[in-house]
Amino acid sequence: MADQEVLDKYAPTLDLLETKEAYLYEGELYIRYEFRDPEELQARMTYHKVGDDNVVSDENLIMLGVWARAQKKGERVK
Repeated sequence: MADQEVLDKYAPTLDLLETKEAYLYEGELYIRYEFRDPEELQARMTYHKVGDDNVVSDENLIMLGVWARAQKKGERVK
C-alpha cells in the first residue's frame, strides 16, 4: 500500500482530470497523461515521470519501455 505522505506529495498531479493512470515505482510517480491537442483537436497520450515539483511537461517525458516497467513492477495509485 502506498505511503500516505507520498500520495499527499503527488496529490495535485493525481487529481488532474488529464492524469488517467498512475504508478509508484522505486519512490517515483509515473503517469499516463491524456489531453486534447489544441492545434489538431485530437486526443494525445504521453507518459511522464513526475518530480517533486508536480509539473507535467515535455521535459519529464519517458519512453514507453520505462512506462511498461512502472506498470508491471509499480503500485497502481490511480
